[in-house]
Amino acid sequence: MQVQLTPSEFNAAVDIALERFQQSSTAGHNHASTYERTWVKRLEEETIGACGELVLCKALGRFWSPSVNTFHAIADVGQNIEVRATRRDEGSLILRDNDDPERWYVLVTGDPPTMTVRGCLRGRDGRRDEWLRDPHGYRRAWFVPQDALRPPPIPSSPARLSVVA
Repeated sequence: MQVQLTPSEFNAAVDIALERFQQSSTAGHNHASTYERTWVKRLEEETIGACGELVLCKALGRFWSPSVNTFHAIADVGQNIEVRATRRDEGSLILRDNDDPERWYVLVTGDPPTMTVRGCLRGRDGRRDEWLRDPHGYRRAWFVPQDALRPPPIPSSPARLSVVA
């Protein structure tokens, strides 16, 4: 399902991405367990991630209640949904060893303002040996292909506005 963000929704996602970037930078975090990133790359990835969360909420007809500095303690959406977003339309859903195997993971791809909800699966179902890779040489992760994902339950008419101010 393709979802189009409005300029106001995109601005809200960018604001959250900036706050996440500032908080993690102040704390000295740089996603060091996977690979080093420039500030520009980090901000881009934070923005894509925040947009992906908002896109999923909009598709599900839910309000977006973004968090900052919660890492794995609080799910991205609701009680048990995590969003993985990438600009690459052919991208995989990436799971890591510290991801909760009982939560649902949803892949969102594309370049804002238009992104596509590709599918989902429970974390434990994505931990298959054939999907395990270490492309950067720092940390292994499971790269779940899109054809292994199932469609998330999407209502017939998505919400028009899904931003919490």
